Amino acid sequence: MLSLVILNVILMNTHVKSTFNRPSLNRVTGVLLLVIYLYIIVSEGLNDELRLVVSNLVVLLVVIGLAVALYDEYRITIRAKYQVQQQQAQIKNDTRYMNEIEVHYNELRNFRHDYQNMMLSISEYLKTDDLTGLQEYYQKNIAPVTKRVADEQYNLEDLSRVKVKSVKSILFNKLNYAQSQGIKVHFELRQVLERVATNELDLDIALGIILDNAVEAVVGNYHGEITSAIFQTAHSTVFLIQNNLFEQLPPLWQLKEVGYSTKGTNRGLGLNRLGTIVNRNENMILETRVLENRFVQRLTVAREEV
Repeated sequence: MLSLVILNVILMNTHVKSTFNRPSLNRVTGVLLLVIYLYIIVSEGLNDELRLVVSNLVVLLVVIGLAVALYDEYRITIRAKYQVQQQQAQIKNDTRYMNEIEVHYNELRNFRHDYQNMMLSISEYLKTDDLTGLQEYYQKNIAPVTKRVADEQYNLEDLSRVKVKSVKSILFNKLNYAQSQGIKVHFELRQVLERVATNELDLDIALGIILDNAVEAVVGNYHGEITSAIFQTAHSTVFLIQNNLFEQLPPLWQLKEVGYSTKGTNRGLGLNRLGTIVNRNENMILETRVLENRFVQRLTVAREEV
């Protein structure tokens, strides 16, 4: 006991660190050592049979204590690793989102430059009262641009209502990529999405898989179209994504098998992984349906009870 007191005084008055960085492990170790010490003292006055019983109890207690300490250490390590992974994914999504914003900003600058030149060219026709030439110029140069802008309309105003950065990044990048592939894209969100009551990383991966599958299903088709929306109720947030179909699909259960894909070999891991993600989150529900010529996936995230 005197040695313990002296050791404690030394540790308190020096910069020497304890055995473990976390106080909880130090406390568990201290308790186990105290149990062993008390056993050594108490067992001296016991008969052999009782000493055997006490020895077994002490060994069991020490083993349980060590198991609890190791499990706690493992749990904290895994949690720290998962948080680092989530932060890295968040940084990657934010960087990708900012890059896309920069691309669109440059496109806006180019459009403003082209608009100024277009106004200058129109003004020359008006100064000379050349209405016939202006009409021909409009049909040849302005009308096609107007149609292209209308066809590529992207509802950025609704996307701005998504305040969860990682979710916004996934939606922005996937829908923007779909649009760049000539796919008609629609997105709708009426209310501001402030937060999601689930693990953001799992939700991002799930949405990414759904959108990737939607793009893969319609890319290369002239009438390819993806419709996405977010609906919020008092008890849940619903992510709805659907795309039109251009081929006959097999049964839904077959699509979810590992390795199966309608697009060839070495594919088909998306839907199976999606099911794994949904199953490990108790407040996630995934509904997959084929309605006429549309493939619909509805991902529901139940809100936390207040």
